[in-house]
Amino acid sequence: MGLNYFKDKMFDLLNDADNMGIMDIALNDREDKILVQLTDGSTFVLECRQLTPTQKKKNMGGARVCWMLNQHTK
Repeated sequence: MGLNYFKDKMFDLLNDADNMGIMDIALNDREDKILVQLTDGSTFVLECRQLTPTQKKKNMGGARVCWMLNQHTK
Protein backbone atom coordinates (compact mmCIF):
# COMPACT_ATOMS: atom_id res chain seq x y z
CA MET A 1 0.00 0.00 0.00
CA GLY A 2 1.37 3.41 -0.90
CA LEU A 3 1.37 6.52 1.27
CA ASN A 4 -1.13 8.44 -0.89
CA TYR A 5 -3.59 5.54 -0.85
CA PHE A 6 -3.24 5.28 2.94
CA LYS A 7 -3.89 9.03 3.38
CA ASP A 8 -6.98 8.80 1.18
CA LYS A 9 -8.31 5.87 3.23
CA MET A 10 -7.62 7.69 6.52
CA PHE A 11 -9.51 10.72 5.19
CA ASP A 12 -12.44 8.47 4.20
CA LEU A 13 -12.49 6.78 7.61
CA LEU A 14 -12.52 10.10 9.43
CA ASN A 15 -15.12 11.54 7.06
CA ASP A 16 -17.43 8.57 7.73
CA ALA A 17 -16.95 8.66 11.54
CA ASP A 18 -20.26 10.19 12.59
CA ASN A 19 -19.76 9.54 16.31
CA MET A 20 -16.48 11.51 16.74
CA GLY A 21 -17.88 15.04 16.59
CA ILE A 22 -15.68 16.05 13.67
CA MET A 23 -16.36 19.57 12.45
CA ASP A 24 -13.71 19.79 9.71
CA ILE A 25 -11.00 17.70 8.06
CA ALA A 26 -8.20 19.30 6.05
CA LEU A 27 -5.64 17.30 4.10
CA ASN A 28 -2.22 18.82 3.49
CA ASP A 29 -0.74 16.54 0.82
CA ARG A 30 2.55 18.42 0.63
CA GLU A 31 3.30 17.86 4.34
CA ASP A 32 1.51 14.47 4.53
CA LYS A 33 -0.70 15.70 7.37
CA ILE A 34 -4.41 15.51 8.16
CA LEU A 35 -5.82 18.26 10.38
CA VAL A 36 -8.97 17.28 12.27
CA GLN A 37 -11.08 19.89 14.08
CA LEU A 38 -13.68 18.65 16.53
CA THR A 39 -16.91 20.28 17.64
CA ASP A 40 -15.52 20.76 21.19
CA GLY A 41 -12.81 23.08 19.80
CA SER A 42 -9.89 20.65 19.94
CA THR A 43 -7.65 20.16 16.93
CA PHE A 44 -5.57 17.09 16.06
CA VAL A 45 -2.85 16.61 13.47
CA LEU A 46 -2.25 13.16 12.00
CA GLU A 47 1.15 12.91 10.35
CA CYS A 48 1.40 10.12 7.80
CA ARG A 49 4.65 8.57 6.67
CA GLN A 50 5.58 5.19 5.33
CA LEU A 51 8.37 3.39 7.16
CA THR A 52 11.13 1.43 5.50
CA PRO A 53 11.69 -2.15 6.76
CA THR A 54 14.63 -0.93 8.87
CA GLN A 55 12.55 1.86 10.42
CA LYS A 56 9.72 -0.59 11.20
CA LYS A 57 12.02 -2.72 13.34
CA LYS A 58 13.15 0.33 15.34
CA ASN A 59 9.70 1.93 15.71
CA MET A 60 7.52 -1.07 16.51
CA GLY A 61 8.29 -0.81 20.24
CA GLY A 62 5.48 1.65 20.77
CA ALA A 63 3.11 4.03 19.07
CA ARG A 64 3.27 7.78 19.27
CA VAL A 65 0.28 10.05 18.87
CA CYS A 66 0.89 13.77 18.52
CA TRP A 67 -1.92 16.15 19.26
CA MET A 68 -2.46 19.77 20.01
CA LEU A 69 -5.37 21.37 21.74
CA ASN A 70 -6.62 24.75 20.60
CA GLN A 71 -7.88 26.92 23.41
CA HIS A 72 -10.63 29.19 22.15
CA THR A 73 -11.28 32.38 24.05
CA LYS A 74 -14.80 33.69 24.08
